[in-house]
Amino acid sequence: MKKTFDPFAYIESAFLDVEAPSAEQHDDGSASQANGKKTRKPRRRRTELSAPRPRMADQPVDDLAVDPSLQEIWTKVPKSIEFLCKFFSDDVTANYYRRNFKETRQDLIRRLLDPELTLEETARLLGVCPATVRRYTNKGWLLHHRTKGGQRRFRLSSIVRFVEEHGRFPVE
Repeated sequence: MKKTFDPFAYIESAFLDVEAPSAEQHDDGSASQANGKKTRKPRRRRTELSAPRPRMADQPVDDLAVDPSLQEIWTKVPKSIEFLCKFFSDDVTANYYRRNFKETRQDLIRRLLDPELTLEETARLLGVCPATVRRYTNKGWLLHHRTKGGQRRFRLSSIVRFVEEHGRFPVE
């Protein structure tokens, strides 16, 4: 006997993980009992989106996350920044340049201490993929701003705030 082509079964099979019953089985009502055995209904896939958790490192991480030479510099930063803000001005330096400076002294220090980071840099700091960083921003967990081209940019302070509020493994 020649097998007939069922277009509806063909279309359904493209969307289901299991073989769909043919039109003949639908007509006589034996779709649930093929060959005397009960067939299970196909399970539906989970469609809920959730942010994946960052993976743990395969190898143990050293206790010193910060290089000792950087740690030494970091301990001196608060005193140095306070000194640079209070005791120097741009008056003398401005005499040696024809144009005015693009940013104030305070803005320069702020830019150096709280840098603007790209999506990739933020993902690397948090240990997640860029799509997860996008999910965090879409949920309002991670503050960001957009460039004129529409790209996300992050401040180091907003990443620190995110980690303090939500921890290493955010819970939805």
